[in-house]
Amino acid sequence: MAGMQATNTAGYDAPIGLTADPVVFTLLDGRLCVLLARRLEEPQRGLFALPGGFVGSSEAPEQTAERKLREKTGVGSVHLEQLRTYADPVRDPRGWLPTIAYMALVRPETLPEERPVDRDASWHPLDALPELALDHAVIVDDGLWRLHARVADKVWFVRKALALLTEPFTLRQAQQLYEALRGEEVDAANFRRDVRATGLLEDTGALRSEGPGRPGRLYRRA
Repeated sequence: MAGMQATNTAGYDAPIGLTADPVVFTLLDGRLCVLLARRLEEPQRGLFALPGGFVGSSEAPEQTAERKLREKTGVGSVHLEQLRTYADPVRDPRGWLPTIAYMALVRPETLPEERPVDRDASWHPLDALPELALDHAVIVDDGLWRLHARVADKVWFVRKALALLTEPFTLRQAQQLYEALRGEEVDAANFRRDVRATGLLEDTGALRSEGPGRPGRLYRRA
């Protein structure tokens, strides 16, 4: 496929367009997953990719990311955090085509049962990803790195990531979620101290048995 070229008013090479790509994570059956959809267009038609696309002339890149999510996966509005810009001139065979990537963390049921059939939009475990189009594997890796860094901030974890749990929940459940998102085990006592110290959890006063030992106290996000 021949690449397209463009120049600016000063005669310098210029991008031929701009795209936006959302990296949407969830935790499904204890495995961290990313949302992918098949490409119906060239280049690399048929491969799985992030559900992004070209930025329209009358919208901001974040609006494009939200629109493409709806069009390709059926996912409605989610909170998108800008990840970074990818502008290597050879990242796309069509020509110099930068993309702005965004990251989101959502509940698995955010992906509706009724969605575009031809796109095969679905959750894919990060430890078993299919071949991805373009440089999307790199973007997913960067998104995972960002997620690990964000989760390390206990305030962010409580405000954003704990929304993956159904309330009320125990601190043991919160720790299990944290370890799955962070990718490493943590000391239980330190974790409980840190999340309580955020002041963003409300003790419901109720208890729940989680097997042998004392029942766990139930919390909700304040």
